[in-house]
Amino acid sequence: MDAAPTPSPAPLGAILAGGAGSRFGGQKALATVGGRRIVERVRDALAAVVPEVVLIVNEPDLFAHLHLPTRGDEVRGMGPLAGIAAALRRARETGRGGALCVAADMPLVNARVLRMIADRGSAGDAESVAPESGGRRGVEPLCAWYSLACLPVIERMLAAGEGAAHLLLERVRTERIPLAQVRRAGDPAVLFFNVNTVDDLREAERMAATPPVVCIVGKKNSGKTTLTVALLAELRRRGLRVASIKHGHHAFETDQPGRDSWRHFNEGEAEATLMAGTGKIALVMRTDGEPDPAALVRDFYAGRGYDLVLIEGYKHGPMPKVEIFRRAVHDRPVHDPADADAASRFLAIVTDDPELRAACPVIPLDPADPRGRHVARVADVILQHTGRDA
Repeated sequence: MDAAPTPSPAPLGAILAGGAGSRFGGQKALATVGGRRIVERVRDALAAVVPEVVLIVNEPDLFAHLHLPTRGDEVRGMGPLAGIAAALRRARETGRGGALCVAADMPLVNARVLRMIADRGSAGDAESVAPESGGRRGVEPLCAWYSLACLPVIERMLAAGEGAAHLLLERVRTERIPLAQVRRAGDPAVLFFNVNTVDDLREAERMAATPPVVCIVGKKNSGKTTLTVALLAELRRRGLRVASIKHGHHAFETDQPGRDSWRHFNEGEAEATLMAGTGKIALVMRTDGEPDPAALVRDFYAGRGYDLVLIEGYKHGPMPKVEIFRRAVHDRPVHDPADADAASRFLAIVTDDPELRAACPVIPLDPADPRGRHVARVADVILQHTGRDA
């Protein structure tokens, strides 16, 4: 008898689309986000990571336009766990050692986090690999890798009437990818956002239309503005449409006192004044308290076709950051490796300190050349993080 083929390290990609979508009122995977069906967005993210993608679905005719191989649940009415079992059976038939399973209602999952999961599954000896998240269970069983070793466990669970996928993670050797590492691929609240209701669909549309954000941070006189301006020029040179926000701690004027537009806002006390001229506009609005940078991006830049927003400042906020640190000016950076959660949000540190060490890339700064090689390297890091490096 011929020996069984050695399983391929590359997993099968499986889209779990067997749900009835009762809360949504139809097959939610076929709803559109950003002009594309959710299932197509998931397919494309998986196809960038694995050589084969299969659709686990009980109504294959609805998805015929995808031209994907399909597999139905062998045990109906048992939820996603039955779908994972179907995916693993297909993986076994095709000589693969496991399946990278993603729910068909995750429109904003990206190839970076899927590659992270698949690489862990191929390289380690765990029986499943699942990313941590800020969700109610703290981990994502429906965006995870499962080895063939999980199949007997799943079959026993299904026979006992247990269909909850999160319970499987507790019964096999599971490697959890720490939340700090998941953040390298994007915001977990966005990556794992799933559409269950029409309101969820609206929220997914808003998220998809909002450009990614990276903050350029550092202490006073560290060179934030110089780096931000150089990055804006470099990213524009690479063909991106980039918007920016400058965070300030003090009140400011955008117009000269006595000018007509200044009088509208100051003497007339208009709630907002829009100055419009050939080639540009400027908006001044009254706000209460400190503006929320995420709200600024959402309210003013979403849906306008920008590829990226660079924010100068907000060093203690939750958004991904690039720090510029000059030992000649300050004795320590903003980045604090002792605070693992905060440190996980740093994409890179640009510095003139050759002794600085961090979990993120440390890029040497050439103070004599503010638009030098460090700017191109930071641009590379940002584009990789935002998935625009292809």
